[in-house]
Amino acid sequence: MDVAAGRITHCKIHPAIGVARVGDSPDEFFIGPETNDRPLDSSVAYKDPDGRIKRQAARFRIYGYDKNDVVVCELTSEKAKIRWKVHLANKKASWFRFETALDVPEAKAATRRNDSVEDRSELIIDGGEASISAGEAPVKLGGFFRQTPVDLGELRVEPDGRLIVLGGHGHSGGVPANTPLTTFANNDGWYDDTSDGPVSATVEIGGRPLPVDEAWLLVAPPDYAPGIPGLVTAYDVIEDVGSLPRLGEVEFWRHVFPILSRLSRMQWVNYGFFVEFGWESPWNFLDPDTLAQLAQPDENAAELRRQIFNRFRHPELSETEPQAWPPIYGDEMDVPRPRNNPRHWLALTRLQYERLRMWAHGEFRTGTRVDAPESFNDIPLAEQPATLDRAALEACLGGPFHPGCEVTWPIRHSCMYRAPFRIRRRPPGTVEPQWGTRLTIDMAIDPVAGPLVYSGPGDLTRWMAVPWQADTASCLSGYEPLYDPYLPTFWPSRVPNHVVSEATYRQMVDERVPAEERRRIFRSARQNWLRQLPTKSIPRITKMVASWSELGIVRSMPGLSPLPDQLFVEAETIIAPEPQSVVDHRKSASPGEPPRRVNSRQDSKRTSPPSEDA
Repeated sequence: MDVAAGRITHCKIHPAIGVARVGDSPDEFFIGPETNDRPLDSSVAYKDPDGRIKRQAARFRIYGYDKNDVVVCELTSEKAKIRWKVHLANKKASWFRFETALDVPEAKAATRRNDSVEDRSELIIDGGEASISAGEAPVKLGGFFRQTPVDLGELRVEPDGRLIVLGGHGHSGGVPANTPLTTFANNDGWYDDTSDGPVSATVEIGGRPLPVDEAWLLVAPPDYAPGIPGLVTAYDVIEDVGSLPRLGEVEFWRHVFPILSRLSRMQWVNYGFFVEFGWESPWNFLDPDTLAQLAQPDENAAELRRQIFNRFRHPELSETEPQAWPPIYGDEMDVPRPRNNPRHWLALTRLQYERLRMWAHGEFRTGTRVDAPESFNDIPLAEQPATLDRAALEACLGGPFHPGCEVTWPIRHSCMYRAPFRIRRRPPGTVEPQWGTRLTIDMAIDPVAGPLVYSGPGDLTRWMAVPWQADTASCLSGYEPLYDPYLPTFWPSRVPNHVVSEATYRQMVDERVPAEERRRIFRSARQNWLRQLPTKSIPRITKMVASWSELGIVRSMPGLSPLPDQLFVEAETIIAPEPQSVVDHRKSASPGEPPRRVNSRQDSKRTSPPSEDA
């Protein structure tokens, strides 16, 4: 045993919350994000040669800490004896219906899904805890939904001892098989193969057992726009839990630039964001000259900083601010009701907003813009654990929670955590209370005895829509075309709205096309990402269950002057595109002409089940 290993008193698994994603490729997968703001390699394929989406795997590592909680080293098979334990489950069908987030003032009590099923255990997909060590064959995970076998994924261990967890293959179904879909969130008789649960390990160094701080795993739907972060991420939400007393010094490049740049990076997945925040737009926060102004805490840009800050919606949501930023729907989005509810829109977290306020008042320093590391090994050892924790969660959305893409509203409650980013697990040998057939608001958010206080396998994802495809195909944009045909939007960073197709991209980078014509095409030509699916709600979500893997992935491609150096393009789609597009540049009188709307109102994602004609 080396000297460093002798200093280790305890271990921690990182990331604290790992994220895997489903995919229907039988064998191919890729590792999820492990560094922040790493530019995506345009050569990376997110689908296999047969056009099936690769699963995103979550990789877990164990770090040894000394008595002062300082990182000593990463523990691998060479330094320690490691055995991993993982317990995943899917409890969606046995849980309560999603109508709206249960921690908002207008929330109403929730009733159970599949309420007529007496044996609730038949609705829980849980194969129990599985374990694995380096050198062992992969371990399959899964269980049954009403006697129907469901694959939840598998465990693998790399030769160095790091754990790889793969989720399900994106299969959803009804029991019996002809059970229809009726809504975006609560489909009785249906299941999917997303899941979540604790990740733990036993560790010995030289025969000496060490305590291990366990982690959690989320298995979520695919990320259809990898590398484009949401304005508010899951990391932002969890960091905000009790964080204001720890505000600290504000740096432009570390705290402010991420917020502003995310507005502009969403230009690739929503046309309204392109018009307002995109290339050559009034608020292009990726423009070097603009950034040079905003990064300096002097009086020259004080008025500009103030104007930008005043555009953002206050996180208290005490007033209705329909014109404020961000133009994103909120937890209580509900159309076609009048827009008189402040929670109809999304706001920044309190911490994000306070950092912007200090920046606007010049109470910040510029800091250093650090390029993303070439590889994870380039990150200093002391920073690696926190980098893993952050990278996994920054690739997840922190709202709107209606219900959400990966997780939903419970993550903003401090009672869920026993330490920063660490889910409090239900103690061994204890059983979750029976909540009855109706979950009231007081029960749901009780910080002492409610369902958020302790978590077990499947308890994070049970609040989500079932199946996930129904929600994904319902989360669109521009539901009120007389107000704006493109904005607000829901989750374009994971579920795009309007994209640059590969055919359009080829025109943009074709040197034979005159530069001004390429510029005009760039400004106007976008296609509806869900253009291959039916426009009516029920046929669309039904088709999505079968065709989710055929949709394109928005990925990085090189640009050509005078256009940006990096473009994000819808690639790897295997459905033949229809000629109709959101914006048809052939019919635009000028680059500045407003785009033509294809489907002025494709769906009404409301809190009550929509009709087929919604």
